[in-house]
Amino acid sequence: MTTQPPGAEATLEVRPAAATDAPQVRALFEEVFKHAISPAMLHWKYAEGRGQSWGAWEPDGTLLVHCGVFFRRALAAGQPVRAAQLGDLMASARKPSGLARQQSPFACMIRELLAAQPCPENPDAICFGFPSDRAMRLGERIGVFASIDRVFNLAFTPRQPEGHADSCTPVTLNARTCRTIDRLWSAMAADLPQQLVGVRDAAYLQWRYVEHPEHRYQLLLVRSRWLKRPLGVLVVRGEGEERELMDIVAPLRNIPRLLKASREWLARSGGQRLNLWLSSSFATRFAPLADSCEALEFRIMANPLGPAHILERFHEAWWLTSGDTDYR
Repeated sequence: MTTQPPGAEATLEVRPAAATDAPQVRALFEEVFKHAISPAMLHWKYAEGRGQSWGAWEPDGTLLVHCGVFFRRALAAGQPVRAAQLGDLMASARKPSGLARQQSPFACMIRELLAAQPCPENPDAICFGFPSDRAMRLGERIGVFASIDRVFNLAFTPRQPEGHADSCTPVTLNARTCRTIDRLWSAMAADLPQQLVGVRDAAYLQWRYVEHPEHRYQLLLVRSRWLKRPLGVLVVRGEGEERELMDIVAPLRNIPRLLKASREWLARSGGQRLNLWLSSSFATRFAPLADSCEALEFRIMANPLGPAHILERFHEAWWLTSGDTDYR
């Protein structure tokens, strides 16, 4: 449905993108990010009810700015919600439109997008995203972003396996391993009763990692050394000297053992460095286990137009890794 933001340029059109707008979205993506996005990638992100692609258009039909919304199953203090994740934020440089103005196409589009988020599955309009410092400052200036957390990178180097170490082996998703992952996710969720965390069950791992149209990931199952009890699942990207630990599904008490097992796996597989992105409170918790912990440029945004108590309650309370992004 086409909307007209109050006070905006009289001819500005702000609305969710239609299928026929996909060529413009792809062209703007390539202009801004300097590489193409495939139709398969857009389908993976937005199709089949997984999200919406929003834009602001000039009267001649030119797409000026764009922001995507990916709907993410999450738990907010143990309650299921459909959080709105903002991404693919882009503005054309061909027609500068005063991004920092309160009634710029960018500001009008984000306000309309945020106003559309309250629904029975997300009554508090919980939103998040990973803007850079620069994008966050812009969003804060015009009142459409609120900073709620930030991201740190924990780096790990190889460690030679000890005798009788926990095992860390590749695993594929089948009926048995999916049941194991769902049990591990349930235990992880129980350890985060007051936090915000995206659902990490087997169905999510299937869509996010196994069915990704461009990247390839490896799922590793860590088992205890004696009883072979499942301790957790790791998701890794990369095969060279530097790897990325995209995701962890495990009770929090098991994570030190998983990180140790991941370093031993890194040594066996010829890697030299393993990077793990974590939001601030969990980065602080697990930093003593890493070789280094450094703040990244990415901050976590929240919806400033929603209930104020949500911002207060969940300040620095997200569990987020690079797997929660849409671009890693």
